[in-house]
Amino acid sequence: MQQVTVGTKYQIVIPKEVRKKVLGLKPGTKVGIYATDKSSIRIDAQPKSWIDRTRGMMKEAWKDINTTKYLEDLRNEWEHKS
Repeated sequence: MQQVTVGTKYQIVIPKEVRKKVLGLKPGTKVGIYATDKSSIRIDAQPKSWIDRTRGMMKEAWKDINTTKYLEDLRNEWEHKS
């Protein structure tokens, strides 16, 4: 367990040993802080936004598919059903 001191502006510094263990933690990273009870807090590194986390995740799945032709085929299928 690491101990830190709360400054006059209620700021704390995350110890280097802890920063090394948390992936993606760097200056500007948003973190969440929660009161777990009357004498304890929990700090969680906030993940990137949903858009940033999922960006490009299907790139590999769609690499061999002509998306334009795929969408045209879907549209044609709908037109023929109507």
